[in-house]
Amino acid sequence: MSSRADSGLPLSFLVGVLAAGHTAGTMAIFVLPAVAPAVAHDYRIDASLIGYQVSLVGCGVFVSLSLLGNLSRRLGACRTYQLGLGLGGTGILIMLLPPAPFLAAGSVVIGMGYGLLTPSSSKLLVRYTPATRRSLVFSVHQLGIPFGGILAALIGPAVAVAAGWRWSGALSAALLYAVIAVMQRGRHEWDEDRESNAPAVSGNPLAGVATIWAERSLRLVSIAGGCFSWAQFCVVSYVVVACVETLGMSLVVAGTVLTVVQASSAVSRVFLGWLVDRAQDTAGILAWNAGVLLLACVAALGMSPALPLLAVYVLFAVLGGATGSWPGTVLAEIGRLAPHGQVSLATSGALVIINIGKLVGPVLFAVVYAASRSYGIAFATLAVPTAVCLACLVAARERKGRHR
Repeated sequence: MSSRADSGLPLSFLVGVLAAGHTAGTMAIFVLPAVAPAVAHDYRIDASLIGYQVSLVGCGVFVSLSLLGNLSRRLGACRTYQLGLGLGGTGILIMLLPPAPFLAAGSVVIGMGYGLLTPSSSKLLVRYTPATRRSLVFSVHQLGIPFGGILAALIGPAVAVAAGWRWSGALSAALLYAVIAVMQRGRHEWDEDRESNAPAVSGNPLAGVATIWAERSLRLVSIAGGCFSWAQFCVVSYVVVACVETLGMSLVVAGTVLTVVQASSAVSRVFLGWLVDRAQDTAGILAWNAGVLLLACVAALGMSPALPLLAVYVLFAVLGGATGSWPGTVLAEIGRLAPHGQVSLATSGALVIINIGKLVGPVLFAVVYAASRSYGIAFATLAVPTAVCLACLVAARERKGRHR
């Protein structure tokens, strides 16, 4: 497989522009959690309700993955990716309107746009990436997710303090539209395989899920991804709120803890991709990662104002690394196991399952906090989906061994 796109553009340009798109798209999702205390003060609501906003984003993602998994065939993967970025920017602008209901409406639109990004980018990467480098390339591409979180963590609180939280969102929208313009350079050639007669909306919203569910290995890996996603979005959504309300930090200092979470996620994502390519044991490596996460969830019970700042950084570095390292390797494994010619459909189906964790997790986290009034207990309960994740990965590895 060639390392250059059909347009003569190098693979590095394709990976770079897709990583930039994921960076801007992820910043759009996480910029509101990064400034949640400021938003809560503005609307006079409890900051713990940010979990519901994140779940609304998950609802939008679910709609896209269920109904629009075929859009890459109709419009082409690049145009579909651009459409996803455009919806993200539009959703942010809606969310910035003063009445509170626009927060909900904009969140759903952002999620619908974000749901288009990974299936379309996976189709492009599988098409142009040599199989021997796929896990590493997917992981490098997925660095956009923690980088987007880092931008949200560094820029969001600082801009919110200086000029108001809405300006943080406006900057995020501008980045999304900028990536759309850059991608136009390769759009014609990248989309030459589009099928103009293919249906834009899936006739069977669960076709991708059915593809995943029909194969046990795909099913187990997707469920494990859903559990990782559950923990990941709870950690990223609540780290700032927990540090401000439980540990007494300022918004800016709490933003540095979120930066540590995202930086750890970025490093562990590339390391895990490299390790999987060397070991050729996706399920086994991810199982070890789940074991580390399980221990970190238990350690979160020790969260208190007496906890030294260094210990807070270490705890959230481990939580960030363990919850953020999985996407590239999981998506590469889905692409490897997918039926021939159905990478985009299988990826969409897997992401429907994966995003159930994103949809349900933050809401249940908010419910646990409301009942216990303890963020330490709420973080510790993430051990439950992590244990399910570990069981699925062990089963997937055993199945692979029997198959051999």
